Amino acid sequence: MRAKRPMDFAQAMYTAEIEEFMDAEGRSDVTVYDRGLLDIVGFLKIEGLEMPALIANGCRENVYDGPIFHAPPWREIYRRDTERIENWEQAVERDQVICEAWREFGYELIELPHASVEARADFVLGLL
Repeated sequence: MRAKRPMDFAQAMYTAEIEEFMDAEGRSDVTVYDRGLLDIVGFLKIEGLEMPALIANGCRENVYDGPIFHAPPWREIYRRDTERIENWEQAVERDQVICEAWREFGYELIELPHASVEARADFVLGLL
């Protein structure tokens, strides 16, 4: 399923991500993001759209300090709902495109294990 107005959606995502990034800048504590600017790059690729210079420049100028964790699709727990509209194959394909976008901008992704919430939290905390 494609977005009805994908470029408008990408611009709205960009604005929200930049605001979140700026809010965290200069803080001394750890900030964990659920999504990031490079997810927008992946979204644009999925939609077959050119990346606006504003977004490309924003991704280059606003760099995330690592580690960058990646929660890959997990077949055993994957369920479609109103937010997760892709079927399994589409979800895997989209995940690959988004990961490629992060790597294109020089990020190394650390894959989260398919494990309990507690084990995943311990894994993340162990690397922070």
